[in-house]
Amino acid sequence: MRNKSFGFIIGRVIIILILTILAVSFLYPIFYMFNNSLKSLTEYYISPFAIFNLAAPKWDNFTAMITQFKIIKLLRNSFIVSFFTVVVLIFAGTLASYAFAKIKFPAHDAVYLSFLVTLFVPAQVTMIPMYINFAKVGLVNNWTGVVIANVAMFLPETVMLMTAQFKGIPNEIIEAATIDGCSFFGRLRNVVIPMGWPAISLTIIFFFINSWNDLFTPMIMLKSMDKRTVMVALNQLIGRFTGNPPFQFAGLVLAALPAIIVYIFLQKSIVNGMSMGAIK
Repeated sequence: MRNKSFGFIIGRVIIILILTILAVSFLYPIFYMFNNSLKSLTEYYISPFAIFNLAAPKWDNFTAMITQFKIIKLLRNSFIVSFFTVVVLIFAGTLASYAFAKIKFPAHDAVYLSFLVTLFVPAQVTMIPMYINFAKVGLVNNWTGVVIANVAMFLPETVMLMTAQFKGIPNEIIEAATIDGCSFFGRLRNVVIPMGWPAISLTIIFFFINSWNDLFTPMIMLKSMDKRTVMVALNQLIGRFTGNPPFQFAGLVLAALPAIIVYIFLQKSIVNGMSMGAIK
């Protein structure tokens, strides 16, 4: 028993050590950005790894990003694109995944396989024909075109993720809801979405962050300076202010905050959704 408990303790220590190393490796870049964003240019070049002066942090970089660089407007643009991308993605993905998971129709497997095959097509390959077609119907240089492009790019992975989750929902529960008088959308609202919430939450987190951090699609599709997203603007900022890293770090910190907030807000709902699905 002593050897068994000793081995258990050693195993736990090793696991905790590995998780700590992983946590530090992921969190340190964020700390490094924030730490250097509160330094003056001189302090940064003297020692970029030193902790900023706690008595007098330099908030001028953040003030300049808000007042001069107009980053609040850029964050709004990115939020609009990311929000509507996720809304359309969840709506279309939920309907398609429910059909693939619980409804049998002709060529079911072939249609599902065609969704999965598109996962292996790089976005760069489809960008030129997509841009040409979007230009013909007036979807270039507006957020609608970016949202449609994002949905087309993210939908196959969303369907694969949600379909796997929805297949685990017992058919008896769906049949009971049908007997109780639930319509198609009633079954989705009262049974499928609550029990499939872990996959839906993961989809919201993952693809909101992907859409928020996307540089390639908005840079190609948006020409107007007023409609550009924060990542496109920061890419131009880094090119113009290569000699002022603290200013760049301030912009990166502000740009990362919304995605971090979304993750913190929704990551607990994944666990709650799993518990809800088990109870139901």
